[in-house]
Amino acid sequence: MNYKLKKISGDASFREFYRLKKNKKSSIIVFAKKDKYKNLIVYSAVNKILNNHNILSPKLLKNFYKDNMIEITDLGSQSFYDHIKNKKNKLKDYKKANRLNY
Repeated sequence: MNYKLKKISGDASFREFYRLKKNKKSSIIVFAKKDKYKNLIVYSAVNKILNNHNILSPKLLKNFYKDNMIEITDLGSQSFYDHIKNKKNKLKDYKKANRLNY
């Protein structure tokens, strides 16, 4: 099997994120340095709740809780900031992202 693992930027937690490319598919490996309950199990549960309410978030593919890791879907490399940084009217995109109907 041909695969590549590349560290990507994370969030303000104790999680580290890696993009795993296997053949032509990619996923994200999330590794928790500590407190796997909050940093992996709760993280997965929150994402599931968001998905159940039609809010785009990563889906759990596999859990490796005993090894402090999970594998989640890859939502791509473009951030929301990348999407809006050159737009003049950013409010429309913020409303759409938050599903606000004013």
